[in-house]
Amino acid sequence: MNRLILPLMILSAVIGGSANAQSSRAFAVTSDVKGSVNWLNVQEINLNNGSTLKPIYNPSATKTVVFEGNTTALRTVGANSVATENGVAAAAYDAKNNRLYYTLMHGTDLRYFDLNATESKVVINNDAQFSTGVKVDESNVITRMTFAADGFGYALTNDGNQLIRFSTGAQPEIVKLGSLIDSKKNKDISVHVQCTSWGGDLVGDIYGNLYLFTMRNNIFKININTREAEFVGTIKNLPTDFTTNGAAADEDGNVIVASAINNDSYYKVNLSTLNAVALTNKGEVALTSTSDLASGNLIFQSKTATVSAPVTTTTNANIEMYPNPVINRTFNVQFGKLPVGNYTIEISDINGRKITTKTFAVNGAQNSKMSLPSATNSGLYMVRIFNASGAVVYTNKLAVE
Repeated sequence: MNRLILPLMILSAVIGGSANAQSSRAFAVTSDVKGSVNWLNVQEINLNNGSTLKPIYNPSATKTVVFEGNTTALRTVGANSVATENGVAAAAYDAKNNRLYYTLMHGTDLRYFDLNATESKVVINNDAQFSTGVKVDESNVITRMTFAADGFGYALTNDGNQLIRFSTGAQPEIVKLGSLIDSKKNKDISVHVQCTSWGGDLVGDIYGNLYLFTMRNNIFKININTREAEFVGTIKNLPTDFTTNGAAADEDGNVIVASAINNDSYYKVNLSTLNAVALTNKGEVALTSTSDLASGNLIFQSKTATVSAPVTTTTNANIEMYPNPVINRTFNVQFGKLPVGNYTIEISDINGRKITTKTFAVNGAQNSKMSLPSATNSGLYMVRIFNASGAVVYTNKLAVE
């Protein structure tokens, strides 16, 4: 895990707790009719089936007042303007402020729908830092956007060469972080290649990472601090003509994906197995062309989790735990140059209840396999490793799908 200190009492706010009642809201950017590529409509949806809860914006029916500037100095630039103009390229829901941020297909500014307003209200921030340059092709178009666990918004160009972070305060700060870097583990698939890695959507997880779901159904895990993008795999069991254009986490931390091409259903993706399953209930939005999804949820969160005390992680350069999240209830602990002796691995739930323990005799670098009980529920767990004298030498959070 890349964030060294992440108190669990903070995580409780994003793991479906009562700290943010807006977090369960979800939104879709769609066309007027099936098969159209005019991504002009925005609506709030039920992410469990893709049904419409209420329209947010329709250019033919919604009267919108557009403002420009930061939140302390707005000026009206147009009434009844087409707020989505030539189509929405990416959207992200800011649950804290109840705003739906978005970018246009060939735009250079950052916009948001103010969902607190009694009228349809759009605010435009045309800070030059958000511009990704002249759109001579689709490479520098921002098509992926989300909010991460740190509360910042993140936007990414098609080619992966421009990752931008933005804040949501009265004086928004926009920072160009730079280009994504391919992990050495990626081998023959790059996050920058058009045929495999452009388009799609971004979703944040509870650990502070970003997950990129590309149009060709490939998944990359992005470390925000290093900008390293690691290829996770390709989503399985999708229809052959399904392209992942929208992705968002539901209330249980699962990922829902939508397509602009195949409109038979939304699909739920298990990130441990990468298997996709069609939603059994199919709302009207899921059956139309969807170009983007957004929600206030994070991957691996749990709406049933409750936490009362903060717990911090203890890093150790000689101990590595993988994969995280866990695949098939089994994970590995790689021991490096540690003092020879017995080391005990203890796994507990986030309320402190012990799930299982196992002791290993460590004598030099070795890989030890740890298995969770078959009845272990999906959710967030704590892993602690003790040396022979009982001192904690490693603590980390473990997500179980």
